[in-house]
Amino acid sequence: MAVNHEIDQTNQLIITTWTGEASDNEFIDALTRYQHDIKGSSDYQSFNELLDFSQISEMNLTTKGLITLGIIARKTDNEHVKSRLAIVVNSTLSFGLAQMYITYRNLDPSSHKELNVFKNKADALSWLMTPVN
Repeated sequence: MAVNHEIDQTNQLIITTWTGEASDNEFIDALTRYQHDIKGSSDYQSFNELLDFSQISEMNLTTKGLITLGIIARKTDNEHVKSRLAIVVNSTLSFGLAQMYITYRNLDPSSHKELNVFKNKADALSWLMTPVN
């Protein structure tokens, strides 16, 4: 699996594109590095995020992996900052897994991050560019 991060300073947006096959361990390793290298920085706390999984050829995630990913992702949430995370997927299975992830991710009531899943990037970007209430 390859992961590429693009930081759009103008729109305060971090775009992460994933390609190839992906498993629990690959997602966990990549998210841990992302949290440490990018999202953990105070410079990017208020940035919205786009996770583009539309180029993933195969996704092998377990319930345990999804729960672990939600726990890791919440570590850099700032309860005083409202932001959004859009997930773009390419299949019904990926859509369902993304919805499960959102459910696990939202178990922390102190998080002010809005999450949504989309089947195309244009809709995700449009939602991300709409001001957060």
